[in-house]
Amino acid sequence: MTRDVWDGRDYLPRVFDRWVGDAGAAFQAAEVEGVVVGVQRLRPYAPGLIWYEGLRVAAEQRRRGIARAMLEAAIEDAREQRFREMRLATRDAPAVGLFESAGFKRLAEVKWWRGTRVEGGEPSRIPDAAEARRLWPSVAASKGIELYGGVCPDLNGARDMDAGEMERLAGQGLLRVGPAGRAVAALREAWGQNVAVSLLAGTGGALRELLMALRFEADADGLNHVTVNLPPGHPAEDDLRATGYDFADAEASAYVYALKL
Repeated sequence: MTRDVWDGRDYLPRVFDRWVGDAGAAFQAAEVEGVVVGVQRLRPYAPGLIWYEGLRVAAEQRRRGIARAMLEAAIEDAREQRFREMRLATRDAPAVGLFESAGFKRLAEVKWWRGTRVEGGEPSRIPDAAEARRLWPSVAASKGIELYGGVCPDLNGARDMDAGEMERLAGQGLLRVGPAGRAVAALREAWGQNVAVSLLAGTGGALRELLMALRFEADADGLNHVTVNLPPGHPAEDDLRATGYDFADAEASAYVYALKL
């Protein structure tokens, strides 16, 4: 079912056993004549929010309405459980059409930038929860923050970006700050051997110092590189180029969508 997804690099085989064993989420399958032809997952991840992920349909069963039927069933399940909103992330063009036709609204678009590990410098600083909350006003006022659509576009589960989310990220060791708190990077769980950044705030020297510190952190942790999600047209593009980052995939974007339930 996944061998033709992303040229055989689908993440589903890596997480399959964990997903099946997760009692806090619903990992569902569709069958045709007793054969599994589709899967999907629903996962509560924040108050009132449920994350939709992992929709796959076997190649020989596509264009028969199976994906739409599965999505509609998932939406109905979420409504019955009284969630207020369903969110998801995708970079697949046919899936974009499916989700938009079902009423999902796009919150954010991001592209991937990548900077290889660098030896010799100091890793980026992790703030405590109290400092992180105090940094929120400067993050909210930073240039380009509106391109994130009010969320931190973590492709594992996009939460509303606010002071509470800053505090939560810091508590989990997923926030990094530049000099005097003038630049901020929100991290997410990586899908590979890399430091994964979901959101950047700040520009100029402070942000460039933070971006270099993230490359130093990747080296200190024995990781290959830093990956940054950034909305197209964000002013931090210049800072990324200046600190040795390039597009990891210039042709494809990822999108975060939401459906009010």
